[in-house]
Amino acid sequence: MRCFNGFSLRAGMILGFAFFLILGADPLNAGAKADAADDSLQAEQPLKIQEAEKAVMEAQAPEARTFPRKVTPPDPKMLDLTNQGIRYYKGQGVVQDYKKAEELFLQAAELGGAAAQYTLGYMYQTGQGVAQDYGKAITYYKMAADQGYGLSQYSYASMLYSGEGMEKDDQEAAIWYLKAAGNKTSLPVYDYSVGVLYDNGEGFSRDLEKAAKWYKKAAEEGYGQAQLNLADMFYSGEGVPQDYAEAIKWYKSAHLLGLSQAQFSLGMIYFNGEGVERDYEQALEWFKKAADSGSLPAMYCLGVIYEQGQGVPPDQAESLYWYERALDAQYPPAMYRMAMMYFNGSLGKEKDPAKGMEWLNKAVESGSSEAAFAMGVMHENGEKGIPKDFQKALEWYHKSADAGCDQAMQRLGVLYDNGLGVPRDLKQAAIWHERAAIKGNAYSQYRFAGMCYNGIGLDRDFEKAFKWYSAAAEQGNVEAQYSLALMYFNGHGVEQDDVRAYAWMSLVAAQGEGIASDQRELIKDRMTPDQVAEAEALFNRLYKKILL
Repeated sequence: MRCFNGFSLRAGMILGFAFFLILGADPLNAGAKADAADDSLQAEQPLKIQEAEKAVMEAQAPEARTFPRKVTPPDPKMLDLTNQGIRYYKGQGVVQDYKKAEELFLQAAELGGAAAQYTLGYMYQTGQGVAQDYGKAITYYKMAADQGYGLSQYSYASMLYSGEGMEKDDQEAAIWYLKAAGNKTSLPVYDYSVGVLYDNGEGFSRDLEKAAKWYKKAAEEGYGQAQLNLADMFYSGEGVPQDYAEAIKWYKSAHLLGLSQAQFSLGMIYFNGEGVERDYEQALEWFKKAADSGSLPAMYCLGVIYEQGQGVPPDQAESLYWYERALDAQYPPAMYRMAMMYFNGSLGKEKDPAKGMEWLNKAVESGSSEAAFAMGVMHENGEKGIPKDFQKALEWYHKSADAGCDQAMQRLGVLYDNGLGVPRDLKQAAIWHERAAIKGNAYSQYRFAGMCYNGIGLDRDFEKAFKWYSAAAEQGNVEAQYSLALMYFNGHGVEQDDVRAYAWMSLVAAQGEGIASDQRELIKDRMTPDQVAEAEALFNRLYKKILL
């Protein structure tokens, strides 16, 4: 989903490292960002991973719980030492004394106490009451993990995944995350973590269906980030059938747990009217909830809404308020907007190109893809005192495109398409237009569809042309709507369908394209009255959805 300047609903996959003290102590939150998925793991998964997956499936099967296993009674001395260690660790009935707790836990650990081993691992990893020592943390986590202690299995997996105190090993981490998730004491974060690994293709071959399954398990147990990721998957149709109602359900569940990204995503859904009737009032309400929860994209979107009067009367003061809130947090897109204010003399700012360039450079240095794109435009067109230079424009567009800006991808497609600043290269043009199309850029969707239809820069492919003409048409590109109508009329890339051809051609005619009216009459000549009535009803729905 795109909002204004290309915001996306899909959240970065975060693999949370949760550390818990035994017997109900507070968790210590830490985290690490798992980068965008790498699809390079194409080989078969190692046998150990397959065995771990099978073991989890068997452990979770209903019949696995039918016959209770024989349980060996714990060593009373070990239990007593562990309990004494807990008292000194937490200061329960005694003066808190981490050194004494460490001594008692060490004795209990020697007797095989998994809880003591885990707690020692935690103390050494975090340096709580002892000198931080990753080597000792790994040793004690592994001892308890080998005994089937779920918290240690998860913590050991997290250290393998992050490479903390040892060489990073995603495959071994995956095995231990699976063991933790299959443990009878499993917590929702364990299921979520397995989902992230499948989502990102880390340790496992990438498998979005399995990722969705694990996210759903954690989501149903109330884990907010899993609810958010599952909602994203239902929204995009990745790993599950696209289902806006399910997406909204899970976003609202995540919202109740205070996740600002879920609130922002709901604002986007209502603002764009995807899966629901467009509702600016609800969108504004959700954006404000997200902004009040600290969401910088929501603050920025509110600035745009009030500046452009999208669903509300334009309000310069309110717009500036939200931009400046985002700016206070050094949000790069807000820096970019400030630059545009000075360049254009808008929102109460006097026109000042020097200040505009100062803010634009700040935005570029802070990683704003929009600012890098603006630099490309200025160099391409010779604006704001910058000499015209296609080569430098190309460099800026590449920088912006690498940061995910679809407009920069589109411009790269145009430059390669027309040989501006580079030798004409239709293959490169097709590559960049396809990348922009995937990001939702309507022009590139239309242009790439045409390249597919005519075999320009790639093999001719009517089905792919139909897909991208449809996408651009839904976004309001009238040329794509006309081409889509012809594809339905001729049965190119899709089953021949006069009803849809007539409806789409009527939509083009409604926008003042005279040739479309003539074409519509040709289509009508071979239709029955019932088909015409059906086509008129479809046209009305399309008109309401796309043009209103």
